[in-house]
Amino acid sequence: MSRVLTRLPLLLCAVVAFSGCDHFADKRKEEEAVKNTIDCQYQGERLLVRFDRDEVRVLMPEGDRMYLYRMPSSRGVLYTNGDFELLGKGTDVTFGRVGSTAKLECKPYQADKDQRKEDRKALKEM
Repeated sequence: MSRVLTRLPLLLCAVVAFSGCDHFADKRKEEEAVKNTIDCQYQGERLLVRFDRDEVRVLMPEGDRMYLYRMPSSRGVLYTNGDFELLGKGTDVTFGRVGSTAKLECKPYQADKDQRKEDRKALKEM
């Protein structure tokens, strides 16, 4: 019994140490998401666009998420899901229904503290 009690503090220290690792991994994932995300205006409303390998994830103003997949194109980098398309790279993009896209006003994502709290969960889930 005394042997178990002497090992208990070591076990608790290990649990605390490893639980901190998840925090750093989440923080790193969030930083990566922010780095690959642009903040755009679409039809007078805000949407977030996150670039990830062969797809783009769009957070619509109503909170819906849309996934667009990279397709070969002679017009630049094209992402589509059959209904919507995003054409361009970086902050120079057009977006909308296929055949009816509009140029977006975009900037790299940088939120103030209040907005960041609101977007944090959405960016992590995107």
